[in-house]
Amino acid sequence: MGKSLRVYSYFSLPADLAGEMREWPEFVSGEGYDVRLRDCVTDEDVSVRYVEATDDPAGSEGAYIAVSSTAAGSLFDRVAGRVVIALSGRSDYLTVNRHDCIA
Repeated sequence: MGKSLRVYSYFSLPADLAGEMREWPEFVSGEGYDVRLRDCVTDEDVSVRYVEATDDPAGSEGAYIAVSSTAAGSLFDRVAGRVVIALSGRSDYLTVNRHDCIA
């Protein structure tokens, strides 16, 4: 079973999340806020993507970074931590919400 969370912020100063993780051995692809990572040993696949409020069918209250994983593994934990640390250095406001697990 997977994990998913959302990180809300003002996004007034851009952050290069892909650049933050580009040197990781699990890095597959990415640019700016959007990143894909995969652990070849555990098969865990983690994605990070920027979602505009207008793109969210649930009608969220603002833009957010979605972090989701195909499995509840350590790669998700590392990515979530890196995202929060990187964004907190660019904003005075962050809110992190856990979301329903994905299959």
